[in-house]
Amino acid sequence: LADNAEKIGNTLTDKLTKPIAAIATATAATTQATKEYREDVAKLETNALTAGANLEITNQALKDLNAITGESDSNVEGLSNLLQAGFNLTKVVEELSGAVIKFPDTLKIESLADSLQETLATGEATGQFGELLDRLGIGADNFTEKLKKCKTEAEKQQLVLDTLANAGLADIN
Repeated sequence: LADNAEKIGNTLTDKLTKPIAAIATATAATTQATKEYREDVAKLETNALTAGANLEITNQALKDLNAITGESDSNVEGLSNLLQAGFNLTKVVEELSGAVIKFPDTLKIESLADSLQETLATGEATGQFGELLDRLGIGADNFTEKLKKCKTEAEKQQLVLDTLANAGLADIN
């Protein structure tokens, strides 16, 4: 009886301990991922408030990008860069999302937004934004020439939006 009771006890322990350990591990991982996501969202909301952007639109842009890329930390950085560049997120995210869909695994929202911000700051199409312009047949050099003719930040932003819209990227999105 003692031997049988020990065997039954060991069997029950194995059958109960392994699933409980798996649940505990999954719960810990989910808790950490949720904490990181909340931190990312808090950073984005702070950047949106600093830029004077609408929080509802900013959060919707994050949801839209997360549905496309599944990379919330990269999306937060990309959106923060776009906010710093002064863009209204609704239209520019729609256009850049189309680029990410059209050129998956090679063009990333984080890098596109970073290079777009740099392009506006330097007056020359650069990085992945320049690469996107070349892939679309627009040409980074051609865009740079048009950009140099813009007198205000608003004109530069409008040139970006018009260029991307004419490329049909929103339709892809």
